[in-house]
Amino acid sequence: MALGKLGKKDIISRLSDDVLSHILSRLQTKDAVRTCVLSSRWRNLWTLIYNFYFDDGEDDPFGRDPNFEKFVDGVLSVCQSKDIHNFYLDCTMINDNEISHVVPWISFAVEHNVRNLNLKVDIDRVGVWLVRLPQSLLTCSSLVELTMLSDCILDIPESSVVCFPSLKIFFMRISSPDGNLMKKLFRNCPVLEDISLHGSNLKNKDELTFDINVPTLKMFRIWLGMDYYVSKHKFVITARDLECLHIKDYTSSNFVVNDSPFLDVATLDVHEMPGAIDEMDELEVNRAMELLRGINCTKSLSLTAYTLEFLSLAIKDNMPTFPNLIDLELGIKASFGWKLLPHFLASSPNLESLTLEMNHGKECALQVFLRFESKSVPSCLRSHLKVIEITDMRGMCGELEVIKYLLKNSEVLEKLEVNLASSMKKKYLRRQILNYYRGSPTCEIKFI
Repeated sequence: MALGKLGKKDIISRLSDDVLSHILSRLQTKDAVRTCVLSSRWRNLWTLIYNFYFDDGEDDPFGRDPNFEKFVDGVLSVCQSKDIHNFYLDCTMINDNEISHVVPWISFAVEHNVRNLNLKVDIDRVGVWLVRLPQSLLTCSSLVELTMLSDCILDIPESSVVCFPSLKIFFMRISSPDGNLMKKLFRNCPVLEDISLHGSNLKNKDELTFDINVPTLKMFRIWLGMDYYVSKHKFVITARDLECLHIKDYTSSNFVVNDSPFLDVATLDVHEMPGAIDEMDELEVNRAMELLRGINCTKSLSLTAYTLEFLSLAIKDNMPTFPNLIDLELGIKASFGWKLLPHFLASSPNLESLTLEMNHGKECALQVFLRFESKSVPSCLRSHLKVIEITDMRGMCGELEVIKYLLKNSEVLEKLEVNLASSMKKKYLRRQILNYYRGSPTCEIKFI
């Protein structure tokens, strides 16, 4: 039944055009267009939408939409919105005629003051050129967030011309990186605060240097993945006001952080592909330690077991001091993790929270840790450490000895939380841990 025949019961149709345009803008564009058949009241309402989601269905089980270009052209030709909030384009172009549509679509979004632009334009032809983005995109004063999920060509002048004057959030997926392009891009974005880079199966075999010099940058995330052992790249990060840094690197690339920014959060997952770590030379394993030095002023630090594996090969009484570190999370891989724990405790005088995530493998010897116990107790245990959390504990000798040591020497500890992975040993482990001496009389032990 058409909505117009419902009379007084048709409450939705009685809403204003502004309200209905807000509702329709939250639908997929195809669904918004379909509402035109509901009644004469709805015939042209969809032309007021300010969010556009165009997906050619390449990944759809029913196949790509053969009328995709006509649909996009038709929708944009009757658009009445002067300001576009979100413009999402996901398509695979298979011939020159289809490729020619892309730039006008992007230009349309720019001309209509787009705020959030999300582009994924793949070319389904070997050796064909990449899509060259319109120059008007560089000077778009309304654009706040830009996502590029495919390689494109962007011509940035050599001179110091301001690019993306209002851009604050930038996400880029790369497979054919251009270090010079990134250098010019990042240096000329005056208010950029958040950068995310995602690289997988990088096709450039040359060792490139990416200079990420952004004074306004607050958040930087990077994920690098490889299917095989290839040339590594160098990333130089210069951002004095950086607050959050997240690095996930499967290539042991070279990361340099300048100016020792006062980070709130730093997360490192740095490792090689399985088996490749045995082939690492001294220069490569030292990269992780140098990266650690560059972020030593962070308040919160999270290191995976793989990262500690790298660091354990580079440690030579050269651990940096972490004067601001309050929250530390370490992945413990049996053959490497305990080797570094004493160093981190000794280098973190103000540590308040410690999380140990067990990554089980071969159980390690306790010689390094037990030798540490005979030395002076780290100052953080005596005066600052309040919370300890241990996850996936299985009751191995190493785990129990570490818990025993921490309970004994943590004089202001308020809570020890232990996640027990072994159901068969839970009663025994609880009893064993509860019987350990506690240096803090107010410490509460909780089992999960």
